[in-house]
Amino acid sequence: MKKLFLLFLLILCPAVFAEEEIYLDKQITPQNIYSKMNNSPYASHSTSFSSEKNFGNFTIGTKSDYSFSPDKYSQSSTLFTKYQKNKFSFDTSYKNKGFTSLNKPMNGVFSFTPEYKLNSHLTLQNIYSTSFLDKNRKNELIFSIKPFKDDRMNFDIGAGQIYSDNTAPVRSQLNFSTKFKF
Repeated sequence: MKKLFLLFLLILCPAVFAEEEIYLDKQITPQNIYSKMNNSPYASHSTSFSSEKNFGNFTIGTKSDYSFSPDKYSQSSTLFTKYQKNKFSFDTSYKNKGFTSLNKPMNGVFSFTPEYKLNSHLTLQNIYSTSFLDKNRKNELIFSIKPFKDDRMNFDIGAGQIYSDNTAPVRSQLNFSTKFKF
């Protein structure tokens, strides 16, 4: 899958890769690994792997997420690109869930996200995404507030609408999120 993605980028942007070989940095992040001290063998365990490469302001990469439990196994793979210049960034990604229910195999979602940093504390983001199999399209506007200059605390307020070819009414949503790092 990585080779297919890199081939796709080579076709679209040959000047970027003309004189530089690609070596992807691999990062492995195990989370909730089962140990002998864990008394709950039925708990869910997850692992994440990512690889990315920077070319100036441009970043390409892949990410794989796995979740294991006795009654369920899920896997998702994401190909992403990001361009960042000063206060503006533009992200694109394609996320594919490898194992889902039998009536919805290989459910892929394509999204692109322009983002503008108003200052070091305020960010405005607009996420456009489409699900190919479900035929859902989503548009979400997110306003992020970071009271500190680092990532210790983050407040997100978002509003979005979901359009579907399968259902008639447009669905709306309102999201609030708070993140703390200790």
